[in-house]
Amino acid sequence: MSPLVFCERKKWGIAVCGLVAGLLALSVSVAAAAEIKPFDLEDDHVELSISGNIAPGDADLLQARIRAANDAGKLVTSLRLHSDGGNLREGVLLAAVVKSAKISTNVGRNSTCASACFLIFAAGETKNANYRARIGVHGAADKGNDSRSATTSMASVAKELGVTSSIIRRMLITPSSEMVWLSLADLQSMGTNVTRGGDGPER
Repeated sequence: MSPLVFCERKKWGIAVCGLVAGLLALSVSVAAAAEIKPFDLEDDHVELSISGNIAPGDADLLQARIRAANDAGKLVTSLRLHSDGGNLREGVLLAAVVKSAKISTNVGRNSTCASACFLIFAAGETKNANYRARIGVHGAADKGNDSRSATTSMASVAKELGVTSSIIRRMLITPSSEMVWLSLADLQSMGTNVTRGGDGPER
């Protein structure tokens, strides 16, 4: 999906379009894509899950999964996340798909959602996290080196998604080689519903 087509389709803010276009200059490491699977729920609802490394092509695959569910007369209502992150540009595209489709996001018990995955989580129509989930933020990198411009753009996207200034500040000052794990209070400050159920990291 080209950045121009993406911006025309989503109409989701100057910050997002600028970030997608700008990130084309960043190196794209060759890595296995995330696994995106559907699970049928009651009343013709479907939950999707994203697990593993976020890589180019994942946003198109997520759109295809949503379209397949819709074609079958089912509604995708939630997205379960378990990822340490990956390609930042693709994370922004995934966040845009989630926001456009008004899907809830969920990080289950003992699951991790960090780095680029955090933007996907923040895009949820409603955000849910188990109290034993790990959700983290840090700065962006290019070719293994911290990238101030990409980090600043990422922070702008996070702001559009309703992430609080205290979390964004830690995103800006934390090197890409480190991680700040958010507290329950941090998550609640951005409207996250914190649960104490027994849901697992994956199905």
